[in-house]
Amino acid sequence: MPTKRSPFAIALLGVVLWLGGVRPAGATSVIPPTFPELVAEAEAIVRGRVKDIAVRRSSAPDGTPVIKTHVTFSVERTLKGAERREITLEVLGGTIGDASLVVTGLPRFEPGSTDYLFIERNGVQFCPLVAVRHGRYRLLRDAAGREFVARDNSVPLTAVGDVVLALAALPPVIRSANVAGALGPAAFEAAISAEVSRPTPAARTR
Repeated sequence: MPTKRSPFAIALLGVVLWLGGVRPAGATSVIPPTFPELVAEAEAIVRGRVKDIAVRRSSAPDGTPVIKTHVTFSVERTLKGAERREITLEVLGGTIGDASLVVTGLPRFEPGSTDYLFIERNGVQFCPLVAVRHGRYRLLRDAAGREFVARDNSVPLTAVGDVVLALAALPPVIRSANVAGALGPAAFEAAISAEVSRPTPAARTR
């Protein structure tokens, strides 16, 4: 049975520190959560818009010098945890001058994008999201301007039970075909709120 790992243990599978250039690293490996596990493990769940991205030198919990990308969100809605106007996620990796710390398999954020974030151990864990990319859901628009929820790989989320599926890279034609059946933000938020209110949330090990 899978067991809990230390916050930076998984990161070691996909990290390379390279001075004078960028060198690709291996993929980061995680176990996808079920929807109840995703909600239960999150210390906070918010919908936010990216307002700033900054790369800074920092230190790992053991004192090792690292580079982190600080992604600041304006919080539009709080679905779990304390209310706040903004939150800054600390994500391992980034580039400063000719020094780069590369962690493959992490979410990529863009200024102005809107995301649902399932936050866990911010500032301690190498990626402060539950199950890394499985802890970020994008709010996108289709050709007609309808908002829909997509997974980190931009594949439309048609049911909350699908969060446990692997994040495979799918051709754009498949993504487009599923947009009509994708969850809208109201339905996704209602499912999260219902799960948060359950008296005995699920837990998992990894």
